[in-house]
Amino acid sequence: MKLKKKIIILLILIVNCSFVKGQFTDRYWTFGDSSAIDFKNLNNPVPTSSILRVRGTCVSICDSLGDLLFYGGSPNIDIWHPAGPPYTYNYGYIVNKSHQIMSNGDSLASSLWYQEMIITPDPGNINRFYLFTTGVLNPPSGFYYSLIDLSYNGGFGKVIQKNIQLESFEVGDGLAAVKHGNGRDWWVIMKKYSNVVALDEFYIYLVSPTGVSAPIIQHIGYPIISGSGLTLKFSKNGDKLFAVAPDNLIESYDFDRCTGVLSNVNTISPNNHLPRYKFYWSFALSPDVSKLYTTSVYNGSNQDTSYLVQYNLNSANVLASADTLDTFIRPTVAGLLQVGPDDKIYLSCSYEKTDCDFFYLYCDTTRNYVTDNISVINYPDSLGAACNFQPFSFNLGGHRTYVGLPNNPNYELGKLVGSPCDTLSVGLNELNSLPSNLFVYYETQWQTAFINANKLKGKSYLLTIYDVTGRVIFNAAGKLDADTYTLNLDMSSYSLGMYLISFTTEKEKMVKKFLKN
Repeated sequence: MKLKKKIIILLILIVNCSFVKGQFTDRYWTFGDSSAIDFKNLNNPVPTSSILRVRGTCVSICDSLGDLLFYGGSPNIDIWHPAGPPYTYNYGYIVNKSHQIMSNGDSLASSLWYQEMIITPDPGNINRFYLFTTGVLNPPSGFYYSLIDLSYNGGFGKVIQKNIQLESFEVGDGLAAVKHGNGRDWWVIMKKYSNVVALDEFYIYLVSPTGVSAPIIQHIGYPIISGSGLTLKFSKNGDKLFAVAPDNLIESYDFDRCTGVLSNVNTISPNNHLPRYKFYWSFALSPDVSKLYTTSVYNGSNQDTSYLVQYNLNSANVLASADTLDTFIRPTVAGLLQVGPDDKIYLSCSYEKTDCDFFYLYCDTTRNYVTDNISVINYPDSLGAACNFQPFSFNLGGHRTYVGLPNNPNYELGKLVGSPCDTLSVGLNELNSLPSNLFVYYETQWQTAFINANKLKGKSYLLTIYDVTGRVIFNAAGKLDADTYTLNLDMSSYSLGMYLISFTTEKEKMVKKFLKN
């Protein structure tokens, strides 16, 4: 009997240690037109399903056992389906594990393009998660986060704060995140975007138990005009960041997981508009960071050919090591590359043929080997043909793919052992420099004010909104069931102009102005 108890205790300790080491995973991918892949068995990933219908941007997160927690994506049907109904929405959404839109999980500020979403756990609350989003084009340009809490609705979750705007300028397509060297906190990184001025500004945010800190702003690397198509990805161990963009740019940086600082930029291919050698569309790094894979289109005057290319990063001349693994002819167009939980690299291709087959959405009758399969690089650490690229070899089980694959970070990365910050008591910078705990973002297109408050100390609240004359135009009061508050207020019936919000509990009062324009 005593032996049995000891075995049970040992098993509990093993399970708990495993959970602490890798509390979250990305073992369930969701993407494309209702596609998904279950990687719970890394030796035998299987196709499954989702309710997404997204051209590019998509994310997902699982628990330590590989069971899906929630996922999301960002569509934009009005642009990419001109022959269809007059869809007008341009937003992201979050889906719970039962494949239903999460409570308050719609109307998230995000664009449809490629990697404008990323999920990080909240280091201070195991049930909460940050969803960072960007709006590349206006509206909704800027950088935002929303807060998801899975303790609501019996574990199916609720978006408890929505569209908190951190930056109002336009942001490049690529978002990336990596775990802090302490193994608990997270770094989130993005790059400022401009179609007019060449920029080199990286914004790096720390996510810690105190919230989202003001960014580290670094001017580093080759300045580029436009962030459209920009992709940022960390190496598997988090010590390298790569940036790849159209017009030939390929750069790598060293990244300090303790301080969040980029250094030692290596410009493998400089940004230049003409001539376009190959318009870089996406990339992925081999797990050992010895190979770089890119997909590219627009080779000179030939806009009907796209390529999958491998570069040897250990070569004295990386560009000269380019090895074209496959060539695709329109209507087949090479899409995005992503490293899977099984350390294989997956490639999604789109099919462009008719008006309704231009990226998104496909005609209902469009089904072929391009739409119904994705390609696999089975041994990405190997050089040339030894990497074993198998085009259209993974069948999606009756579902279809477009351009994108999930923009998931390496959730299973551990602390940086032996570094100055490999404990939770050393090397942390957890100052939350945001000036207020009341946030208001007004979205012109939707005529909606997104009102959020956090770190609340009281048990009840009074929300009052005044116009410029001091007249009360909106009132709400009630009990708080958490330390957060969120409201999506329809402002379509109110006049243009300045408004003031007062949010009061029995222990605090906060005010904020916003402009309806």
